[in-house]
Amino acid sequence: SARAMRIGPAGPNGFLRLNGRQTRVLNVALYPFIPSLPNGNFDRLIRHVVARYQAENQDVLLHVVMSESVDIYDPETLAGLLSAGGYDVVELDTLYLGFLAGKGLLAPVRVTGDAPLPAGRAAATYDHVLYGIPSWLCLDFAYADDAALASARSLSDFVKILSQQGRKSRGLSADFSGTTRLPSLYIDAYAQRYGTASLSDAMRMPPDDAVIDALATLVRACDEGPRNVCADGTLTRAPDGEIERAFATGRSMADIGFSEQSFYIALYAPKRAARPTMIPVPWGPHPAPLLYSDAFVTSRASCGSGRCAEDGARFTALMTGTAMKNYIAFSDDLPAGTPPRHLLVATRPFWQQPRVRRDPIYRQAADAVAQGTAFPNALTQATRDRMAREVCLALKARVPVYDCGDTRGPM
Repeated sequence: SARAMRIGPAGPNGFLRLNGRQTRVLNVALYPFIPSLPNGNFDRLIRHVVARYQAENQDVLLHVVMSESVDIYDPETLAGLLSAGGYDVVELDTLYLGFLAGKGLLAPVRVTGDAPLPAGRAAATYDHVLYGIPSWLCLDFAYADDAALASARSLSDFVKILSQQGRKSRGLSADFSGTTRLPSLYIDAYAQRYGTASLSDAMRMPPDDAVIDALATLVRACDEGPRNVCADGTLTRAPDGEIERAFATGRSMADIGFSEQSFYIALYAPKRAARPTMIPVPWGPHPAPLLYSDAFVTSRASCGSGRCAEDGARFTALMTGTAMKNYIAFSDDLPAGTPPRHLLVATRPFWQQPRVRRDPIYRQAADAVAQGTAFPNALTQATRDRMAREVCLALKARVPVYDCGDTRGPM
């Protein structure tokens, strides 16, 4: 039967296509945190996915859900989604992959489609076993209209460039708070001070003073008199795209966000800056980009073997293939003229396409994607929550407006 965890085909972004020939069901939850138009949804994208899969697998009823109602950033909720009665395949952030694998919830998988990039494969591997098929990569970029940004090689370089632009508007727009966001930023900054070989140490508390000082320096670039909307929870709670709207409309001189946030920059300032200068954020003295990763994992309980495992492998091969990645990354499900989503694809063939090599956003992201290191994938809820609390309190001692209450967001 179709399992939607309280989300049926009439609910948010659930869709079934019956042909009278299906003998079994594949239940899938797709990663929902990608850009779309204001008040939009992913119905057309889901219909395309279902049509493509069922054209080649006519005996399978594909049930797809793509909704933020499916909380993939709560580890215990994730464990339920991948238990018996949950989904067969889930596209999720690999931050908690080790936690899920350690509980025996994930089936080992093998790549049957396009070859993944090294960072994607590393993020989907735990204890030398591949548990996920890499789908997307994510990395924080700094955006500015000033071409001098490209010369920044450290945090001090970046802050100097911001200070030289004058303060006609806020120096920076970014989300620097939140239960998952704060530990992630701390690990980024730790890696750029002590190197990526020290990532396991980054999750040990109390926080390192030098790392906190570096983060506080960047946070202060958001100051507007007594206010700091990057730290007080305002931008954490803002609708997706509001941070980029501030930059696109001239209310800040720079912006920090993933590559896909360029969608909103172009959407809100189409005549001005669909092509800002962008670099991986320099969180410290030594550039060392860390790549988050999303991957398709398979439930050991419901889909670990037999026909379901075969159906799931065909689905993940379709979803990570170049044709599907082009469809999603270049916003082909949205009206003509809509900006590309510019999601970072985790497979090699995508990046070898001429259209990608020519694209002004992808061209600026390509080196970091090829050379970046995978973000740790063994985060637990207890570690995350402790880091969020202690990092926030350390930052609050330096930036008093910091909101250390419940400002949870997806990232």
